[in-house]
Amino acid sequence: MVLLCFIQGLEHAIAGTGLYVVKPDDDLEDVKESAMEDMRSVMSRIDRTGEGVCVQASTLGSLEALLEFLKTPEVSIPVSGISIGPVHKKDVMKASVMLEKKREYAAILAFDVKVTPEARELADELGVKIFIADIIYHLFDQFKAYIDNIKEEKKKEAADEAVFPCVFKILPNCIFNKKDPIVLGVDILEGIAKVLLFFIEGFFIWLQLSG
Repeated sequence: MVLLCFIQGLEHAIAGTGLYVVKPDDDLEDVKESAMEDMRSVMSRIDRTGEGVCVQASTLGSLEALLEFLKTPEVSIPVSGISIGPVHKKDVMKASVMLEKKREYAAILAFDVKVTPEARELADELGVKIFIADIIYHLFDQFKAYIDNIKEEKKKEAADEAVFPCVFKILPNCIFNKKDPIVLGVDILEGIAKVLLFFIEGFFIWLQLSG
């Protein structure tokens, strides 16, 4: 059966929310309170720090499913804003706020929605990333690859200045000189060793690896 509704202000209704019928004996305020419960549940998942990605879905149910997935410990992606329906320029502008706070979060995760050409053009201009997928896991995979790439770029930029830890084991049969300079062989257990000078138990040690 198809039910056609002609309701004033229906264009402001959120897709996926419940339709409540107010009967003569019902309390209007109680019905309003019930109608708002769904939105409160969604809004409670927004990060209070104001840092996070923006998420967008086709219906309230889809949005709830995406938010539930993003907050799981295995995923743990903070959300700073939500919306329902196609991605428009105003959504891109909202996401662009993160460019000044945490650049990697200047992104929109669009689940089962379209992106208007104007929104896409503005996103490219501002540097906001838009990820689109019809499956939640695919959306996560795209964003994770993006974050991993940013981390790798930051690592390369800091490579000349940062000192990355290295754990090594001295090989007993490869101690060639016990006094300054100490020359010995080591087995790298963790990290990456480079040419460096460090101080251990009163001795300056020059570590140089080749090959």
